[in-house]
Amino acid sequence: MKKKWIPMLLAFGLLISSPLSFQSVTALSSASAAQEEKLPARLENLMDIAPEHQFTLRKGSVRIEVELLQWTLNQYGLPTAVDGIFGSRTEKNVRQYQKDKGLKVDGIVGEKTWVAVYGEHKKPADPEGKLPAELRNLMDIAPEHQFILREGSARIEVELLQWTLNQYGLPTAVDGIFGPQTEKNVRQYQKDKGLKVDGIVGEKTWVALYGEY
Repeated sequence: MKKKWIPMLLAFGLLISSPLSFQSVTALSSASAAQEEKLPARLENLMDIAPEHQFTLRKGSVRIEVELLQWTLNQYGLPTAVDGIFGSRTEKNVRQYQKDKGLKVDGIVGEKTWVAVYGEHKKPADPEGKLPAELRNLMDIAPEHQFILREGSARIEVELLQWTLNQYGLPTAVDGIFGPQTEKNVRQYQKDKGLKVDGIVGEKTWVALYGEY
């Protein structure tokens, strides 16, 4: 009698375990799909805060802002669990991201790293199109009153510089981060214009850049 019940018990066990397995697969599929979707509104709302006013994040931070960081790292191509916990994996990926962007590699998300993270969600300026209004508005400031830009600068003015270098014929990523490639192109531009070749965008270089328009 006992032997007849054994196959029935096994079959019953399979029926119970199957839905659990199916749910696990479904959950994994949903998690993968979520990474490809648009930035969730609750995270996008955090970007109403200017980068310089964002929380500084480091290993051990547990905040919703960490989710925004992790989501962005995922989209950038550095797989990161979006769990709001700034752990070892997140720190490793932040360091790689900072290295890629020519920023100080310290694993700490401060103003300059936030500027880069925000930049990932902005539509890139079209180097072949018309100068975007928000960049043209910067030219209402006289060259002598413009910010001095150098490697490490992370400001919207850097986008104006990079956009102009692109138009000039020196391919430069328009990301608002003054990295090694931007500095190299600034030096070439300064050389072409007969300016002091120091890679620093001061008044005389700004005058030349404004002249491109």
